Amino acid sequence: MKRINQLILASLALLVFTACTPDGAEYVDELDIVYTNYDPNFAFESKGTFSIPDEVIKIDQEDAPNEPGWEPEFVDPIYANAILETIKSNMRNYGYTEVDESANPDLIILPSAMQTDQLYFYYDWWYWNWYYPGWIPGWGWGYPGYFPPTVTRIRTGSMFIQMTDPKNQSATDKIPVVWTGIVNGLFEGNVNTISTRITQTIDQAFEQSPYLAK
Repeated sequence: MKRINQLILASLALLVFTACTPDGAEYVDELDIVYTNYDPNFAFESKGTFSIPDEVIKIDQEDAPNEPGWEPEFVDPIYANAILETIKSNMRNYGYTEVDESANPDLIILPSAMQTDQLYFYYDWWYWNWYYPGWIPGWGWGYPGYFPPTVTRIRTGSMFIQMTDPKNQSATDKIPVVWTGIVNGLFEGNVNTISTRITQTIDQAFEQSPYLAK
């Protein structure tokens, strides 16, 4: 809850800043926000391997991912590759080894993105039933000690990173989410600018999460 309150305060401070500046922010990337949260009781240092899909899910509020025959939509590879490679690079730098999802990884990282002016981070877990090992109906996400924030009026382009603990599904069919990262404000501008901002903001998410390092 403390970090959620900090995010709210930071957002208010941003509004005050732009209101006091005659011309507001000069560049789009000045409005990017990076938010992270984690389970303080989770022993990250005891984990060694991770798995990550080779696609980035595109979240659409009009989708119905639990309907028969539904297939996910993916983010353009130009941006997806930047997202995936930056996550992998940071995980390797923190001492983790990437493995296939069938190799019983210690951590599974699920990146996704959406384009909307109203964003709900607590999206439908069915988006990942194509990837998550052993997925069955009734599973969901379990967030430690806080409820994922609902953020309204977000500028187009937001990215989410969920780090999950696949080996500790609870008796209530909840999959522990041990770390989350949210980046608001991406996917505006040209390809090179967006790719640079993707790298910088994901790097920032890991930089402000030193507890992930082994």
